[in-house]
Amino acid sequence: MLFKFAIICDEAEDFFREITIDSDKTFLDLNKAILDACNYDDSQITSFCTCSDQWETEQQIVREDMGTSSEDEDIYIMADTKLSDMLEEEEQKLVYTFDPINDRVFYIELTDIVTGKSLDKAQCTQSRGEAPKQLQGFDLDFSNLSKKNDRDIDLDFDNYGTEGYNDDEYDPSSYSIDDNY
Repeated sequence: MLFKFAIICDEAEDFFREITIDSDKTFLDLNKAILDACNYDDSQITSFCTCSDQWETEQQIVREDMGTSSEDEDIYIMADTKLSDMLEEEEQKLVYTFDPINDRVFYIELTDIVTGKSLDKAQCTQSRGEAPKQLQGFDLDFSNLSKKNDRDIDLDFDNYGTEGYNDDEYDPSSYSIDDNY
């Protein structure tokens, strides 16, 4: 049996991917197919959540157990959880977190179930638009740091902010302490 998933993102209106994958594959296989379809690297701790019809998250499927859940909560690991274990009917919804630091997600819907067929490897069967950038906010450029002369870098933090300080300029009456604390 094959599952066809439609993938969209609210950050990029023209972005759309359709992944076709065998229902006996794992969430880790679907994770890899999404990363490949978007040209993302596999460096982030991604996760899936099953959702209600109103996109309210229900059950999380994680990349690996980080030991943060309670004993009452079931933990589903991508590599150990088959798609068919969590998904049974068309129009089921998932949220896929691809940038966990900034909580950025793809919205996924199971659009079609094809019985009587199988597939060895997941395929991106439709691709439109550019995928959003994988990570946001980490465009720091340290390339010039090694080119600086050691004299240009001030690492003496003990004296930070003391330049120009004069003891006779200190006026303790200008500071008040609120007794309500």
